[in-house]
Amino acid sequence: MRKVVAAIVALIGTCMICAVLAALLMIFEAKELRHKSQTALLAATPAIAGDELRSRGHYLSSPLTCQSMPGHTKSHMRVSCHGATTDSKRVQVIGTAEDKAKEEYFTILLNGRPLVQNARCLGADCRAKKG
Repeated sequence: MRKVVAAIVALIGTCMICAVLAALLMIFEAKELRHKSQTALLAATPAIAGDELRSRGHYLSSPLTCQSMPGHTKSHMRVSCHGATTDSKRVQVIGTAEDKAKEEYFTILLNGRPLVQNARCLGADCRAKKG
């Protein structure tokens, strides 16, 4: 009987350790950047920002023009885009990605007012993550 109790206690202990390790892995889950380089962020931002604007009822008169922001580095990526909507509202998009933190943020200003602030994804990138 003592052997059975000892085996049950050992099994419970092992299960608890596994549960704690699984919880820690979920908490410290390895995140990945969707756009792993300045070039990738620069190439993707016009399309995802345009998609986000369309989903909110704002249509661009022409594709956004984007450039790398001064001071960007491999680990601190920065992109700025400009354009206009079909009803002549100014559009500015700022995209950032931090390699160390594995985080991306996007802000869209429409006539200088925030439409989107510090979103972790825009447009199709958000739908792809959910799906």
